[in-house]
Amino acid sequence: MTAQNNSRDFVISYEFNAPKAKVFNAFSTAEALNEWWGPVQTKNSVVSFEFKSGGIFHFKMESPGGTNYGRFVFGKIQPYDLLEFTNSFADEHANVVPAPFDISIPDRIFYRIIFTENNGKTTITMTGQPVDATPEQEVGFISINKGMQEGFGASFTQLATYLDKSNA
Repeated sequence: MTAQNNSRDFVISYEFNAPKAKVFNAFSTAEALNEWWGPVQTKNSVVSFEFKSGGIFHFKMESPGGTNYGRFVFGKIQPYDLLEFTNSFADEHANVVPAPFDISIPDRIFYRIIFTENNGKTTITMTGQPVDATPEQEVGFISINKGMQEGFGASFTQLATYLDKSNA
């Protein structure tokens, strides 16, 4: 896993021991996402899922500290090469809500994942940028970079385990 932060952008890369079609497909079904997506310390489940441009992935994260929801609104989808989506915290009805922590961060973050394959191994490079953020929210976004690196890194480690176990 590699990470970087160039002021406004969040960037993380992760290499998987699997072809890119298999890695991409793990993002494309509710069944796969139920197996690996989300924080390690929470029980995560898909509430609704429509994998198409404009479609929504609405998910629930349960922990001893409470229940939170999130959502993706999918943008451009180029099978096996590119996935774009806007990510937000949400309520139980998939409406955007502010993040449930003390730091002010953007309500929406745009992510782009590029899938590249070399010798049967796939690298994903994910870039995130605030959408319509105030200056205070941009500062908050930058301040949580390390936590985002750890969180996405843990999710991608779960994805690697899922890929190793699956026949997808």
